[in-house]
Amino acid sequence: MARPNRQVERRSEILDATIALIERNDVANLRIADVAAELGLTANAVRYYFKDMAELLSELALRSDARFYDDRRRVIDRTAEPAAQLALTIAAGLPTGPEDAEWRAIWRAVLAAGFELDQRADVQGIYHRQVGLYADLLRAGAEAGAFVMSSSADDVAMTLMSMEDYLGYRIVARDPALDRSTALRLMRQYAELATGARLPETV
Repeated sequence: MARPNRQVERRSEILDATIALIERNDVANLRIADVAAELGLTANAVRYYFKDMAELLSELALRSDARFYDDRRRVIDRTAEPAAQLALTIAAGLPTGPEDAEWRAIWRAVLAAGFELDQRADVQGIYHRQVGLYADLLRAGAEAGAFVMSSSADDVAMTLMSMEDYLGYRIVARDPALDRSTALRLMRQYAELATGARLPETV
């Protein structure tokens, strides 16, 4: 049996290989054997970690927690100023640009879960954990007197998260009329209307 740290490393390698494959192939046609071939492994070696593609894609979708929840909590800790925290949180949630392969692959994995989120608590929770992150930040800002909320923190958080998801999709889908800077501007403008605060510009 592999040592625990090697197991973590191998799982990460498998997820990275899956991202690379998703960039080149239709996710619906991917097989465990394809992932194994990408890594020079046997299919059974991959199945030791993920029994099938459904489990692998679910794990890839959940990888978003690291980037869009854990990493964003660290971003928030960079400053104690609520407006700056909100601006940084928005910026960290959007793709870096149309070539952001991880953002695109994660969302393809989320979409592979289908349209029955009531039966996929694992995938359903991804969105709501990030909404909670926004809501906590907005409530803290309001309590500190930095924000004057035009709607409830939960409503504003869900709107920001929905904007982030859709605008992010347009960026990685290479919409020529919508790039990262435009998405940042649109989200910042809404956040300013919702909080009554001036947000610093981010890149």
